[in-house]
Amino acid sequence: MRLTTGLVVGLLSICVHAETRHAGAHVHGLNHVQIVLDGTTLQVNYEFPIAQLQEHGEHKHDEHKHDRHKNDQSPTLSETEIKDKVAISELIRLPEDAECVQINTVYLVRNAVADGKATEESGHQDVVIEATMKCEQPDKVISLDFAPAFNKFDDLEKIEVEGMVGNRPLSETLSRKRASTSI
Repeated sequence: MRLTTGLVVGLLSICVHAETRHAGAHVHGLNHVQIVLDGTTLQVNYEFPIAQLQEHGEHKHDEHKHDRHKNDQSPTLSETEIKDKVAISELIRLPEDAECVQINTVYLVRNAVADGKATEESGHQDVVIEATMKCEQPDKVISLDFAPAFNKFDDLEKIEVEGMVGNRPLSETLSRKRASTSI
């Protein structure tokens, strides 16, 4: 009963964080990940600015002004277009001996402005990948490696990771220098 209550409280805090995130600033170079491991089920929600899927071409991240930047504008992508550009396995590496297999994935595009209504001009949208996995050896999920995400996205600076793994809370901010977390 305590574990169930803990998981519910943990899930609710993750949802509150996600809603707060959407009401707050849309920050380029910052990704958010929520992870919940309950029994053999691992849920990973990975959220990042849609601009990370665009080719940055001739300009560098330092040139972003983070206001109304023409190159940050992007039409809404379909689930298929997002799938073609990125997979959860390209963002996070789990321990192989945990034997985790992806069983369901949902790709979404959300507006990242306070009122929830992005316009064509704003270009402020986030991609959310919701992946559900079954882990045959959940006790082997002792670390999470986000080096693949830093390798995939040149302008990624930080990843905020939160969640519950079994009965252990997880809350860390990762960077290129420290791209993995121990649980």
